[in-house]
Amino acid sequence: MTASVTPTNLSRSDYLSAISGIVRFFRHFQTADGRIVDPFVHREVQYSTPCYAWAATALVVSGMQPDLLDSAAMALECSLRQLADGNPADRHGDFFTFPAVLAYEHLRHLVPSERRRKWEQLLRSIDPYRAYRDVLTEKKGTVHNWNIVAIAGEFLRAQGGFTDLTFVERHLEAQLQHFTAEGLYRDPNVPMAYDHFPRHFLAAMLERGYAGKFQGELTESLERAAWTSLLMQSPLGELPTGGRSAQHQWNEAMQCVTYEIWARHKWREGDKVAAKAFKRAAHLALQSVKRWVRPSGELWIVKNRFDPALRHGFETSSFHSQYNLLAASMLATAWLFADDRIPEGTCPADVGGFVIHLPDFHKVIANAGGLYVEVDTCADPNYNSTGLLRVHRKGVDGLVGPSDGAAAKDEPLAIGIAWREGDRWQPLAGLGQGQIAHVAVTAHEQTPQRVVFTVRYEVNRTTVRTVSETYELTPTCVRVTVSVNGSVDRLLVRFPALAFDGQRASRITVNGDRATVQLGESQQTFRIETPKGVRLYRTGRWVRSRNGYLEPLEGEAMGNRVVYTLTPESVGE
Repeated sequence: MTASVTPTNLSRSDYLSAISGIVRFFRHFQTADGRIVDPFVHREVQYSTPCYAWAATALVVSGMQPDLLDSAAMALECSLRQLADGNPADRHGDFFTFPAVLAYEHLRHLVPSERRRKWEQLLRSIDPYRAYRDVLTEKKGTVHNWNIVAIAGEFLRAQGGFTDLTFVERHLEAQLQHFTAEGLYRDPNVPMAYDHFPRHFLAAMLERGYAGKFQGELTESLERAAWTSLLMQSPLGELPTGGRSAQHQWNEAMQCVTYEIWARHKWREGDKVAAKAFKRAAHLALQSVKRWVRPSGELWIVKNRFDPALRHGFETSSFHSQYNLLAASMLATAWLFADDRIPEGTCPADVGGFVIHLPDFHKVIANAGGLYVEVDTCADPNYNSTGLLRVHRKGVDGLVGPSDGAAAKDEPLAIGIAWREGDRWQPLAGLGQGQIAHVAVTAHEQTPQRVVFTVRYEVNRTTVRTVSETYELTPTCVRVTVSVNGSVDRLLVRFPALAFDGQRASRITVNGDRATVQLGESQQTFRIETPKGVRLYRTGRWVRSRNGYLEPLEGEAMGNRVVYTLTPESVGE
């Protein structure tokens, strides 16, 4: 791989600097018995306390903040007691053990022997079938991502001599069915975040020496997935959007873990080019996290800048404490595995020259020279719309891309077209799961300078049989040619322009067939090339999205074919 890249100039210590701001903020919300209380809902939420324990421990043992020893020890002891009592906060014990054991391993030599013995007694007392929720029982034969976190925690507990591998092996066997040929993990409704989430825990298990009966299968699946993930990463370091928990900062923090582990793995194998690529990917992900640090030191947990009290873009399960501290805990694990002897190289996100189709996840991802697109071919309407969701280019703020559309259940909105059905417009964006008969993806050209592919949708509507979109990517521009097969005489072209990210209003200008969205020093130019004479207009509506509010820009084009371009760039480029 060769490409002109700007070094991130990041190192292992940068994980600690990101963790430090989060831990400093939440230390103010620690109770006398060690719990971390969420500043907005005023109670302990889920796994905030054990994640705080491990993140604070990393700061202690690194020498960055040794004054956190008592705070980290209090949080650890509180977490272990909850596990041993079978009464973890919000019944989220599945997530406790992995960070708690890592904290124990690093703190045990720093506390009095009596306290260490107390921790060890608590670790021996954990009954996984009481402490965890996502476990196999006579009535429950399927487990998902929660269970993999518990598996990783039980593996660490077994390494410490506090249990055996019975739970680990039993539940790993049940998990193998969820992996695709690419090694990706299918959680219910296949959200992108919960593919990578369980995999990074399993990668840590393997790096820590798991050698049980499923070692071979896990190693093969995770190797395939690690390489696939490199192709999925945007040039801004981001995990693909799509589905539950998308665009939370922990999405990128967990990438840091996976890529640091695989950098080590490839370095040991002597594959220096691969090791450098994984190191670069880890640093791009960390760079992404660092863009979202709030003035108070912790993170905006979702990629917008609204006051956290408004919960904009949050899931019902998203809280300021637990998702900040989950990210901090992941960054601590990345710090644990990071090796500064491995330098950055270039990675696929920098170079491009590929298109990948992930049919299990109904996604197409392509990259030409650092210009990246993500297409959802059959969206989950609770979270996304069908069509072109994301356009990222290195050096350009991803939000102007845009970085996502809207949830179809609210208003179908992605970059794309609509056609008339009776007296209304039917957008392709509104056809989600169960409404598209078939999708075919064909790659025509794949080089770093030019990538061309076609997505063909069989929609079988009353007036439209198929929609074909041909994408042409260069390092500076995306051109999309849309052809509709059916009895239509006009199309509506739609572009979701970011209007407001919670802190900044973008500048949206429309002039004939061209629209420009400017946010800070970045801008996106959307232009309808064919047919000539199409006039774009602002709708004035604001549609809620993860990143803030989008304003649909629309233009009516005669005929059944349209060509439009997107040119993301820095202002003045």
